[in-house]
Amino acid sequence: MGTITRLSKIYGGSFLSLVSLCYFLQSFRSFPWMAMTFWYKDNLKVDPGTMQFLMSTTMLPMVAKPVYGIISDSVYIKGAHRIPYLVLAGGLQLFAWTAIALFSGVSSAASMLTAFLTITNLGGAISEVVQDAMVAEAGKNKAGAQPGELQSFVWLAMAFGGVVGNLTAGYAMKILTPKNMVQIFISLLTIRSFSLHVSERSFGLGSVRDTDDNPELKQFQGRKDVGSAMWDQMAKLKEALQKPALHRPLLWFLSSFALIPGLGSSMFFFQTEYLGLNASVLGLARLVGQVGLIFGSMLYNKALKGVPVRRLFVYVQILLSLCMLTDVVFVKRINLELGIPDKWFVLGASAFVEAIGQFKSLPFMVLLAQLCPSGSEASVFSFFSAASCLAGLLNGYLGVVLSSQLNISAKDFSGLPTGILISASCALLPILWIGLIPEEGKSAKETRTNSVEAKKAL
Repeated sequence: MGTITRLSKIYGGSFLSLVSLCYFLQSFRSFPWMAMTFWYKDNLKVDPGTMQFLMSTTMLPMVAKPVYGIISDSVYIKGAHRIPYLVLAGGLQLFAWTAIALFSGVSSAASMLTAFLTITNLGGAISEVVQDAMVAEAGKNKAGAQPGELQSFVWLAMAFGGVVGNLTAGYAMKILTPKNMVQIFISLLTIRSFSLHVSERSFGLGSVRDTDDNPELKQFQGRKDVGSAMWDQMAKLKEALQKPALHRPLLWFLSSFALIPGLGSSMFFFQTEYLGLNASVLGLARLVGQVGLIFGSMLYNKALKGVPVRRLFVYVQILLSLCMLTDVVFVKRINLELGIPDKWFVLGASAFVEAIGQFKSLPFMVLLAQLCPSGSEASVFSFFSAASCLAGLLNGYLGVVLSSQLNISAKDFSGLPTGILISASCALLPILWIGLIPEEGKSAKETRTNSVEAKKAL
């Protein structure tokens, strides 16, 4: 509570509450998405490869995040460029989720459902870009702010949203229909929409343009149209990405995700169709992963910020590969020979793969916040997020190809152990070009010093 009180004094209680709610809902989307996963399998009768393809396709709007970031940085709506876009993002999500919940024509065909789920992700992508920019911007403009503390706090809020979403989703599947679960999420989105009736100026982000009170600025904006403003932001983004301190780690991140074939849908079918595990077990497994992310975020904030980033990522990749290999034990049924029931095995090692993958982004986001040039927070952060999403798409499509080559289907999982071995081996490949990450031996203090110099150079 002491940390929350101190952060409230620095950033303001209303700002802290808003960003916490935004990040909570970002992760709480796991609640309706679990319902949609079972809807694809049970109602629309799609096979694992098709579901992997469709679910990956819904993530396409995430790849365009740099566009949303550039627009948010350069196009002001009534003197503000953060809150209006949060309103727009909420409206898109409310529209699409409401259509899915109320109109049977939307949810009765896999193609139509995929289209509307893609719209929900469009709204989610815009929201993520804006809230990341708000957090990065606030960390620079507030006296007494410490590098990384606000990012760590909102990540805890995001992890808490995942805990609540996954914990409740599994049990909700027993008593509610998928559309009822969507309706619950719609009500939470509505609550967030009401919380956005605030002035961006009250947050003190230093980004609001009040043309009525500033005649010189009004005259300037009359000469400089929206197109040229967006062009300036693209130029700033290009200049920032030309710096090795940014584009080298970005290349490593992209490859470290993209080269691991995703077999999530195949594992989902194996757990539910072959083993008969119910939604509550899968929800608890994801819950364990989110709890692991919470403790990982706390551990990073308390003890790992001074660890050289290159060394930290090597450890993460090795740990990720080892956790992925435990799924071979699970699929081969070796866990039963060891006396470990399926339920407890899923709640153990398998659950931490997701947490490790998410945790890997935290130290890089802290570094990115320090290097990001002022006024381009949304552009730079959205580019990083889009690169990660593009890598995730490649990950998913590689998984579709691998599943097809190994003849994995809803009834035949004989090729799944081989697929897991291939994926786990691919998780180690990025260590070969770990040199793209900043040199080892740098303390957190040295990194911050170099970040300040880099920002001056920009």
